[in-house]
Amino acid sequence: MTRRYAEKKKRERIRKIISIPIFIIFAVAAVYTGMAAGDLIFSIDSGIVESIDSQTFKDTLNTTFPIIDTIYNSGNINVSLSSEIGRLIRNIFDFDLGTPITILNAQSSLFNRYYYNEYQLLLAQGYEEKGKEFDVADNNKTDKEDKQLQPDETDTTPRQEDNIISDGVASSIFFDEADEQKDFSDKKSISAGEVTIQNQSDIKIEKSDIDAMLKEPLNIKFDRKGPKILIYHTHTSEGYVRNASELGKNKKESPSYTSDVKYSVVRVGDQLAEYLGKTYGIEVIHNGTVHGNYSKSLKTVESYLKSYPSIKIIFDIHRDGLAADKPKLRLTKEINGKNAAQVMFVVGTNGSGLKHPNWKNNLKLAVKLQQKLNEEAPGLARPIYISNNRYNQHMANGALIIEIGADGNTIEEALETTKYVAKAISEVIK
Repeated sequence: MTRRYAEKKKRERIRKIISIPIFIIFAVAAVYTGMAAGDLIFSIDSGIVESIDSQTFKDTLNTTFPIIDTIYNSGNINVSLSSEIGRLIRNIFDFDLGTPITILNAQSSLFNRYYYNEYQLLLAQGYEEKGKEFDVADNNKTDKEDKQLQPDETDTTPRQEDNIISDGVASSIFFDEADEQKDFSDKKSISAGEVTIQNQSDIKIEKSDIDAMLKEPLNIKFDRKGPKILIYHTHTSEGYVRNASELGKNKKESPSYTSDVKYSVVRVGDQLAEYLGKTYGIEVIHNGTVHGNYSKSLKTVESYLKSYPSIKIIFDIHRDGLAADKPKLRLTKEINGKNAAQVMFVVGTNGSGLKHPNWKNNLKLAVKLQQKLNEEAPGLARPIYISNNRYNQHMANGALIIEIGADGNTIEEALETTKYVAKAISEVIK
């Protein structure tokens, strides 16, 4: 009995010893099998996700839940519950909790008239100045593009009349004086056919380069369903004159900046988007987010490109103007019996040292657009401005600043120009 018991205990010990490595082997096999199965499922899922047209998926959601599209394309990139509640209160009670004076406006007609006549314009000017100070404060933290940027004197003497300057070359393109000095002499001007360039960068550009760009096709492929063009504004408060009477002799000069979108570049961008969409059938997103500097507007561009990979062309709409102590800059051309604000395409480069390897693709687009504008509306296009600065244009092969008119142009003149710009864009990209 004792011997039989001892043998039994011995067999149990042997089984335990053998079961341990067997368990380890099975455990390892199970782990590797699970990993292989997981990798297989992941690869299958990834293939399915990559094959799905994200725009079709969004369209389905937007059709089912229209509020998604409303919020997503409202210009509020970062939507929060508190901001939506605040927006609801503004819509119902007509005042903003973040701006106490608007509460007084809602209760008093006197405050309301004061606010909407002059105070709003003063606020807009103050906001723009704060935006510039913010750029200086962030100079050591952000892109070189966000330095405080001041225009300087040009080499030409513009014609001054009734507090208006009519000058086809003066420009308020902002730059750091240490990086770039304006020189509008002939040595900076390059012409080829219908195209003229003012090269303010340190990069050498020859007439042969322009000729080649005119012959080459655009390196832009609209290969996905969804919006093709994004229109936005780095400086949303750049404003226009409300009517020509504001420019008369001895008239009080109105501010150059405004938070009223009816008289700012935001309305011009909206009109351009409407022409492109309704007249030419090009899907466009127009974003009206208030930025103030290029670091902030870059975040907006990045967000839209991630959400809409179909976007291939990006236009940052501005208007021109001189320094605050200078008369207003008025840039007009009579086209088909109506005054239209002149247009300037601004092309950024890698001249400042920031990465921008494909800037020539943007220049090619500007060259083709200027040529088309000069064919359709001679004199409407000003020389293309090439800068050392990048202006967020590294985000696409079709990214430009479009300056429509200046602070001395009326809003009607700027709006008149958008139909010619829209037609040129349509014909060039199609």
